[in-house]
Amino acid sequence: INIKSLSEIQIVQVACGYYHSLALSKGNEVFSWGQNKYGQLGLGYEYKKQTSPHVIKSLLGIPFAQIAAGGAHSFVLTLSGAIFGWGRNKFGQLGLNDDNGKQSLL
Repeated sequence: INIKSLSEIQIVQVACGYYHSLALSKGNEVFSWGQNKYGQLGLGYEYKKQTSPHVIKSLLGIPFAQIAAGGAHSFVLTLSGAIFGWGRNKFGQLGLNDDNGKQSLL
């Protein structure tokens, strides 16, 4: 599948959850698309879904080593070792010692 909106961008990693996807560009931009019922796109809750990739603006300027996606949650690992996570947290999968969902980056 060719994603036209990413065709001019060099993608170095892709991660997929149940109904959402993430892509990391060589320029350290993180893109997200798909279902956003639990804030797993990192774009806030105002979007129920995104049918095309959107940059997660709150992550701009941060150098990343890796991205990851679970069922309805997402993570990024920075080059300095910091971890940011967001999305569904019903079973504590964000590692925050609680089970409250997070729409924004932690």
